[in-house]
Amino acid sequence: MSDKISSELKAKIALEAVSQGRVVVKEIADKYDVSEDQVIAWAAQLQDEASQIFSTQEVEAESDAEDVEINTDDQEFASAVEHGVMNDELNYSKLIFWSSLGTALVIIFVVGLIYFSQYSLFESQKEVSARSTFSEAKVLKAEQNQELNSFGVVDLEEGRYRIPIDSAISRIAID
Repeated sequence: MSDKISSELKAKIALEAVSQGRVVVKEIADKYDVSEDQVIAWAAQLQDEASQIFSTQEVEAESDAEDVEINTDDQEFASAVEHGVMNDELNYSKLIFWSSLGTALVIIFVVGLIYFSQYSLFESQKEVSARSTFSEAKVLKAEQNQELNSFGVVDLEEGRYRIPIDSAISRIAID
């Protein structure tokens, strides 16, 4: 009867026997209508030849790979193909130049922003102080002091002139 059983079924029976252990070999033999000795033999064969199953798969995978030979005079290209990558050589002088230029531009921009903000703050403070009543009174007082302490013509036709207060006091004191 074991001659009529396919290799797939034999493998299934052997795997079941190996996974279940010797205790249930009789049950497996009865289930598939084969002898216990045959189940044990197939299980032993499976255990002996299991490593060969995987080794033949590895050999088949290796035999599927193609060997390609490339002939070239360009050594850089040959090295790249051999190592699987292109060799990138950095131009450090350009890298340093562009990094320095970028850093300098950022610094100039930041310093410009700082000066602009300070100028804007100063101008806004000056404008606010110029609009205040105190500054108006201060300007008016400065104009009045200028008028009191300077010479000038009040009315030319009538012959009235303006002289500084200190000069007027001195003239009155002398007369």
